[in-house]
Amino acid sequence: MNRLSPTLVISLCLVGITIGALAIGTTLVDLDSDNRTHVFAARKTLSESLAIEYAILAASGQQSALEGAMKALVARDTAIQSMAIQLISGERLVVVGDHERYWIEPPVRQSTMTHMQVPIHKASSPWAVLQISFSPIHLSPEGRWLTGAWPRFVAVVAVLTFLGALALMRRTLRQLDPSEVIPPRVKDALDSLTDSVVLVDRSGSIVLANEAFCRLSQQSLSSILGRPLSQFRWEPDPDGPSSTTLVYPWERAIEFKTLQQGMRVGFRGLDDAFHMLSVTSMPILEEGDAVRGILVSFHDVTDVDQAKAQLREVITKLEHSQSKVVAQNEQLERINDTLVQEIEERKRIQAERESLNRKLLERSRSVGMADVASTVLHNVGNVLNSLNISVDVAMRALKRVPVDDIAVIASLLQQHRHELVHYLSEDAQGKQIPAYLAMLAESVTAHQAQVESELIGLSRNVDHIRHVVDRQVHLARPERMICEPVRFRELMEQALAIYRPALDRRGCEIVERYDKELEGLCDRHQVLQILVNLVSNAHNAMDAVPDQSHRLTLQVGVAKDRPGFVRFEIIDTGVGIAGEHLPRLFTQRFTTRSDGHGIGLHSAALAAKSLGGTLRAKSDGPRRGATFTLDLPVIPIEVSI
Repeated sequence: MNRLSPTLVISLCLVGITIGALAIGTTLVDLDSDNRTHVFAARKTLSESLAIEYAILAASGQQSALEGAMKALVARDTAIQSMAIQLISGERLVVVGDHERYWIEPPVRQSTMTHMQVPIHKASSPWAVLQISFSPIHLSPEGRWLTGAWPRFVAVVAVLTFLGALALMRRTLRQLDPSEVIPPRVKDALDSLTDSVVLVDRSGSIVLANEAFCRLSQQSLSSILGRPLSQFRWEPDPDGPSSTTLVYPWERAIEFKTLQQGMRVGFRGLDDAFHMLSVTSMPILEEGDAVRGILVSFHDVTDVDQAKAQLREVITKLEHSQSKVVAQNEQLERINDTLVQEIEERKRIQAERESLNRKLLERSRSVGMADVASTVLHNVGNVLNSLNISVDVAMRALKRVPVDDIAVIASLLQQHRHELVHYLSEDAQGKQIPAYLAMLAESVTAHQAQVESELIGLSRNVDHIRHVVDRQVHLARPERMICEPVRFRELMEQALAIYRPALDRRGCEIVERYDKELEGLCDRHQVLQILVNLVSNAHNAMDAVPDQSHRLTLQVGVAKDRPGFVRFEIIDTGVGIAGEHLPRLFTQRFTTRSDGHGIGLHSAALAAKSLGGTLRAKSDGPRRGATFTLDLPVIPIEVSI
């Protein structure tokens, strides 16, 4: 809320002084003495009239009428407290009211304002004295000030004094207003400045201010003239050193008589909006190095501080992203070393596997797992290529961040910090800095988005490598399903391809019945693991009966009795399964082979269950073959149009 203007305050003070002078004059001069004189004369006249009337009644012997008239007068006139007619001999003829209480003998027998006595003559000689006791005149201050012509007189004087003082003070202050004596061109130049400029005297009171400071303080020029500059809502710099007291730059300039430049002070306006100001205080010295005044300029650096904070935040994020990229590179190098060792180990195992061909044929499941491992390693190689590309793109994006240009701009601003307004608005080089900073911010944002995108891709690929490597190490365990579009016929063909050479050497007839158009989403590696196990078991079952010809039938198609499922069937003509063994067939460690481990069918059943399907076995008995049926849900492939 704005304060009262100095003109109005001074005018009200002059009115108060005038009214006070009138009140003091009234008290000293006793302006109401005329009123007392009139009251005294009226009472004396009344008393003399009553004395003449009562003398006539007494002379005619009408004492009862005299007493009745006196009582009626006392009852009617509230100003009369008591009355009495006292004879010359001292005896009281008639007494009305509590005369003993109210009557006081006047000095020298002279009537007073409250006690009147008038002689009564009978014939020509004194006969008695009429004594009348009046109530004293007590006018309260309220009565004295609120009745009669006096209040109207005071009111008229107060109004005229206020109007005259107001007109006089406005004219006087207009002549004393510094803004009126400053040439218009100078005043317009000050008002055109974007920085706030204030001129204060040696006591720190405002003598002159431009429009920028009035907008900053949200007050008019007339309301801030003469007001101490330190009484505004100043706050210490929150980013500066902690201090219990706020030192004002203009006070330091007055104290040390030197230029105080670059001091930061917070300012909060009437709307509680906070501004950070850079203050420059220049003392105005007269002869003898005496300070005549201080020219104070305020440069609002709130937006600059916010931009610097945002820039620091962006740089911090970039440094953090760079550290993440370095950490990811180190992790990739470790993974790459591990993969190289793993590949070398696989090569060594492959060499041993080739030298032990007979044992590998007897352990078909291991061969199938090795083939799956080869496919996994191939996928890992592809992912590594993608990782290398992502790392290269991220490194190039970080190198393109113009950090050196930011340092150059900061150096230019530091060099021209004393004339930033002129440098940024007038200098050809400085005028390009805001536009270049905007372009620089867009460039930094674009490179940051590119680095973030590549880091997301890196994280996704590293997770895929971890999953593939973990599957390679733990092929026997069912894993979380990773769906990808496949043709189910190809899965069966891939599982068969592993054992086709061995089956052909045995002279086994292979019958393939595939629905070539059937496709969907599934975990390729898990399904392939199950099929490899089943084909391996069929091969071993037929290999155990060498004295007869064999036929292996592979079927892939829609499960007619289970809508929404695809059915894989592997039918062999091997040793078959005894009825008592069927319930325990998929139990871990259960096997009917002398060289078996009881792991393949158990892991295949678990994998089928994790995929949402079932694995069943059927056999008519020993030496009558077996049928293994794998049912998996078909997840259709959505084709975007």
